[in-house]
Amino acid sequence: MKEIMLPYVLIVWLLVKLGVIKWTLRNAVISVGFGTFLAFMLFTAHRFWSPADLTDSTTVKAPHAVLSPLFGQQVKDIYVTHNQRVKKGELLYTLESEDTDEELKSLHSSLIAAEHRIISIEEQIAIDVKNHQRLINLDEFSSEQERDELHTKIQQGNADLMAARSDVDGIQAQINQKQWLNDRNQIRAPFDGVVGVINIAKGSRTGNLYLYNIEKKFVEMRVSDQTFRHIKEGQFAEFYVNSHPGEVFRGRVHSITTNTGEATVSARGNTQQVRQHVGNNTSAHGRTVVIEFNEPEGYDVPLGATGSGWISASKPSQALGFMDIIGGATVRLKALKAYLSAI
Repeated sequence: MKEIMLPYVLIVWLLVKLGVIKWTLRNAVISVGFGTFLAFMLFTAHRFWSPADLTDSTTVKAPHAVLSPLFGQQVKDIYVTHNQRVKKGELLYTLESEDTDEELKSLHSSLIAAEHRIISIEEQIAIDVKNHQRLINLDEFSSEQERDELHTKIQQGNADLMAARSDVDGIQAQINQKQWLNDRNQIRAPFDGVVGVINIAKGSRTGNLYLYNIEKKFVEMRVSDQTFRHIKEGQFAEFYVNSHPGEVFRGRVHSITTNTGEATVSARGNTQQVRQHVGNNTSAHGRTVVIEFNEPEGYDVPLGATGSGWISASKPSQALGFMDIIGGATVRLKALKAYLSAI
């Protein structure tokens, strides 16, 4: 922020060198006092209407999926490495099957046997229907008892056929369930992204694997509590990160994070200690703002990169639009100073 006063210091120095102002004690007090007042007013107005992140904690983030092995299951093979880019559906790693392959073979055998039983029952029903029709055609040469017994046998065959078909459906449902469980042993990428650090190995029973959705990067920036009511969705914003010193990226306010961690209470239902409450909330926390941006073509802004940003907040009058110059200048000066951050 102090760099904003450099033009004022330069103007006063030129006036003194050109003899327009004599450098007396009175003029020195007036110049320094006015400069201090101007700096205070600019800082105050800038804090409300063109807020910048003076903590340099603006961070590039991205949504991610936590792809963990099921509890108790063992990692069989891993097919990716650290920080590898993957496509949706690409195989990441597999888990031990827990005998599902053998169960599937047994169920398929049972399914084939049940289907053959259906064929046998259908053929027997067809023969019984023909014999029953012959007895009807013979009429006086066949007894009514024979016809009734054959009719009953046909009805029983139809019942057995329905039961056999139900068995087939049940076996097929078991096969589908086992196949679904077997497919879950193959962990695939749910979207295009980049894998984080691989902290699991073959034989692991616990651990996790992160997949970051680099197509939906966003920036989280801190603002003070006083600025909260002036921030609205869709407002113009700019930021820089240390990975790209001297360069400024543009975005829009997506939303304001109001449910910060300081607002949570213990799930155990016990009373919070006063000293814990005071210790956690003595210093000012502020809020964080989510800024959405489109990554310029040819750029790869790294996740976790930090820097600073500013937002063109709501102003009481359009005449105060020039305040955005301070926010933009602050971030640009910080972006230039980022060249020194590696020293």
